[in-house]
Amino acid sequence: MKKRLRKKLRLQEFQAKGFEVQVVLFGGLRSDVLDAYWHRLTGMVKANDLEMYGGPTHFLLCADSRRTATEADRKAVETWLLQQDEVLMVFVDPLVDPWQASWSGSYE
Repeated sequence: MKKRLRKKLRLQEFQAKGFEVQVVLFGGLRSDVLDAYWHRLTGMVKANDLEMYGGPTHFLLCADSRRTATEADRKAVETWLLQQDEVLMVFVDPLVDPWQASWSGSYE
């Protein structure tokens, strides 16, 4: 297969990786606490050169266009989320190709 077609189809050396995250927050949190969590979460995502699709409790993370997500990215996100006071549980899925996988949530 020619390089141009592999790039268009995001195959082989052009394949990207991402992972899905589901977070369970403690119930009854005030809106200002949720807003603070959201701002910290988006700051952590940007600091790790990731892109997020979804909301504060169910989202897909991919690396920016210069690289692909790694196992270290998964562990860093999971560790960071578990350190947050608002978070009760975290589920981080394995790395997959976001262009070829089917997702349990809808991301816009």
